[in-house]
Amino acid sequence: MVRRIGELEEEKKRLRNDIDMTKPQPCTRFRHADNVEWLAKLVEETNEVIQEAYAVSQLERTNSAASCEAMNEVLQDARRRRAMELTDVITVCVSWLDADGWDEEARGELQKEVNEKNKVRNYF
Repeated sequence: MVRRIGELEEEKKRLRNDIDMTKPQPCTRFRHADNVEWLAKLVEETNEVIQEAYAVSQLERTNSAASCEAMNEVLQDARRRRAMELTDVITVCVSWLDADGWDEEARGELQKEVNEKNKVRNYF
């Protein structure tokens, strides 16, 4: 039994190192959260997107009035922050789906269904 536990620990370490870090990885910190806690986390992350989107909007207005290299850099930094916050929203959603029992394969099937639905609606 002790040997098997050791083997499982080694397998767990190996799997952690084999994670595809280019795909959203579910966070387990809130795995046992209830719906209200998940909603609160999603709202929190969404609010951060809103704040960054507002900052980008303001910077774009300023940049169009007086474009300069320094301003472009500030705008790009703001866009990157917005992108990071949007990615946080994706991660919360993936984490919630995972906690609800939708593994990576099942999430892929759900994504395929949503993409097909959106294609029929001419969304892309």
